[in-house]
Amino acid sequence: MCLFRRRKLPKQAPSYAPSQAWTLNSETALRKAQDDSSFDLSTSYTVSQSELSKESKVSRETANSSGSTLSLASLKGMLSDGAHIFTYKELQKLTGNFNPAKNLGGGTFRGTISGKNVTVIVEKRTCADIDFVTEVKSICNLHHSSLIKLIGGCMSGDQSYLVYEYIDGANLRQCLGSAIAPGFTALKAWTERIRVALEVAKGIEYLHEHASPPFVHKYIKSSSIILDNELHARIANVGVARIRGETATEPDLAGAREARQLPRNRSSAREAQGLHHGRTFGRPRSIKISGTHGYMAPEYTQTGVITSKLDVYAFGVVLLEMLSGQEAVKLQRSPGENTVKKTVLPEVIAAIFSDKDPRTRVREWIDPLLRDNFPLECACRAALVARKCVLANPDDRPAIRNVTLSLERIYVASKQWEDNMLASKNLLTSTLTAR
Repeated sequence: MCLFRRRKLPKQAPSYAPSQAWTLNSETALRKAQDDSSFDLSTSYTVSQSELSKESKVSRETANSSGSTLSLASLKGMLSDGAHIFTYKELQKLTGNFNPAKNLGGGTFRGTISGKNVTVIVEKRTCADIDFVTEVKSICNLHHSSLIKLIGGCMSGDQSYLVYEYIDGANLRQCLGSAIAPGFTALKAWTERIRVALEVAKGIEYLHEHASPPFVHKYIKSSSIILDNELHARIANVGVARIRGETATEPDLAGAREARQLPRNRSSAREAQGLHHGRTFGRPRSIKISGTHGYMAPEYTQTGVITSKLDVYAFGVVLLEMLSGQEAVKLQRSPGENTVKKTVLPEVIAAIFSDKDPRTRVREWIDPLLRDNFPLECACRAALVARKCVLANPDDRPAIRNVTLSLERIYVASKQWEDNMLASKNLLTSTLTAR
């Protein structure tokens, strides 16, 4: 009898599809993780299950594809900043060669890109040290419902061009009323005005507290706030100050966040950290003072230093406009005299709160177009917020996040007042109808 020894064949790895192999490896890792007492199973298991379900779905949809995972190129496209650097010829085409018929005022033109309206702002470059492309990309990364988004820009010669989305509507000053249409206002309800003020404050808070790097708008005013057809506020000209080189390209974000936790001895702590008047954004001293009279904070007109408190002051002036319906600066000729009297809202509100009975003064001062249809308590609180925003000393002004919080509370109280008034009106109407 002959005996033959059976030769063992080498084991072959089973052929799995990429998704199957990944799934088995993941399950093996999970079983191994369960045996490891130091492994945070709750977190990792949840993530793995989510990824497994995603992978299963992708593998079913792309069974005939060569791969089932996202490529780096596609990820890069998803995470793109979306900024578009235009050529000057492209801008000529979309504005009709800067046709005067498309001029919206000053250096602002209306254009069309792929059937969508845009706004092109022409700026003369005043600072050659600014990296235009970097700044445009940084501004394009701002995303907030209260900001008009920047689409892209162009630099040609000594001119820079900023292309924003176009918002169909009117600016806040026009909506509050004008001499051309006396007695008209688009903001007829008290709660509408507080809501608009809150939306503007949230937009500024986003720029100061949540944008990276943080921004100072510098040109907040009622004519730079656009109300769309639903009367929602959108802040225009975001980033213009940075393109002009009027604010630092890299603000001290870390120092600004540390400033929130300053000890009680604020003055010494600010000096130790090199901070002045809250969060400070330097600018080249060669840049001249620029802005709109009535909205510029007194310390800026005196020193030229740009801080976030500039926007707080300007917002305070805008809030005063919304409460009173008056313009930031009013020039009135005295009857029978050759003198002109100038009235600025910060001085008016200061006089009101220095009075023995500010509540009565506030009631008389609130916009008469509201027809006395507002809660006096909320009106006094809103006027006090505006008063604090326009204080002469920037250190005494609140941070914009505190302003937002105060306006949110006033808005909630105003809505409750409005609902109660509506319920009372309906009850009265039903009672009279029953009779």
